[in-house]
Amino acid sequence: MDLRDYLVLVARNWIILVVTMVVGLAAAGVMILIATPKYESTARVVFTAHDVNSGQDLAYAGNYVQSRMQTYKNLATSPTVMGPVVSTLGEDESTEHLAHRTTVEVSQIDTIMTIAVKDESAKTSAKAANAVAASLIGTVTKIESNRTEVQGSPTVEGVTIGPAHVESSPASPNKSLYLLAGLLVGLLISVVVIAVRQVYVGEGVNKAVDVPGSS
Repeated sequence: MDLRDYLVLVARNWIILVVTMVVGLAAAGVMILIATPKYESTARVVFTAHDVNSGQDLAYAGNYVQSRMQTYKNLATSPTVMGPVVSTLGEDESTEHLAHRTTVEVSQIDTIMTIAVKDESAKTSAKAANAVAASLIGTVTKIESNRTEVQGSPTVEGVTIGPAHVESSPASPNKSLYLLAGLLVGLLISVVVIAVRQVYVGEGVNKAVDVPGSS
């Protein structure tokens, strides 16, 4: 079969195609309705080095902070940082669960960290993201101060340059993504149904032709 034959086959079975795609869209719509909306707020923190005098020291300090960003990222979801945040939110939630709702990203070219927290409440999401940023800054300051005293490392300071705001619309469920997935699933099912139907119809025709005395 060439492309034209496939197009003709689909055209002959357009009802199956339409029905399965409508069912797929309907199923996606139901999933959107029953899914719990979740909001995501994001806070941005920049880490910089201080107490440097010469250009050479400044370059070293910049490289030092950049090399520590992955450590700060892992620290952001640790119990050390999450503990004070849970206390600030005043909710009966474990640090592990809050860490699971928190996404932390760092750049490879700068020392900016993005902290995003999902929650069923838009206000709680923003409050949690800002609390995580504040707790992380305090923890990093304490850790790096101890390192400075022992090893003479640069002083590192974190500053929130983009506080989290209360979002007006939920981040999930993504309605467009759900509907597209439903449409594609419906299309896939229709293709399978048409293919199976064509196989069995073709076999039936062949058997009818092979019956003795049928000609």
